[in-house]
This record gives sequence, C-alpha cells and structure tokens, in this order.
Amino acid sequence: MTATHHTPKKYMAIIALIFLLPALYIFSIWLKVWKGDYLNRPRQVSAFLDHFPGQVQNLNGINYFTLACCLIAIILATKSFKQSHLSLRLITLFTVLGGILILLMTIFQMI
Repeated sequence: MTATHHTPKKYMAIIALIFLLPALYIFSIWLKVWKGDYLNRPRQVSAFLDHFPGQVQNLNGINYFTLACCLIAIILATKSFKQSHLSLRLITLFTVLGGILILLMTIFQMI
C-alpha cells in the first residue's frame, strides 16, 4: 500500500496567493510607468525595465515569469476553492480573479 500526502486546501490557497504576489507587483510597476509622462511605447518599456536589476532586464522574460506565476496561482486556487471558511473562499476567489486579470493584461501587453 502506498502512502499519499495531500496538502490541505487552506495551505494551497495561501500558496496560490503567494504565487500571485510577484505578478501583482510587476503589474503594479507597469501601471505606475503607464500612468507616467511617457508618450511612446519604447520609453515606457525602458522606464519599466529600469525597475529591475541588469540580469533581468528582458521584457519577454518578465512577461513569461508573470504568466507562469498567474497560471500557477490560478491552478492552485481552483484546487482549493471549496473551503469551509468564508475568508479562505474569498482569498481563493480574489486570487483567481486577480490572476485572470493580470494574465489577460500581460497577454495583451505581449501582442
């Protein structure tokens, strides 16, 4: 007989929120730059990339990292959606909605 280890759903909800935080931070930096006084897209992109260290200043890499964080957060949150506590259900709902929003905005940014 094999033993299987199941992660409790409440921990999966918290881990999903943790995975969403870097994507949310990157998205907030992009919104801050977008609201700035930059008139054209290349200046917005260079101002956005100035917020990151030299090794990470690749727009496609940052976008793929954001997409991966959002997808992982959405998957983990949907697996832990049926909670008995209202607060954990709200965390998973906001994680899924926020992940979908950031995911779509990142995809449209890449186009």
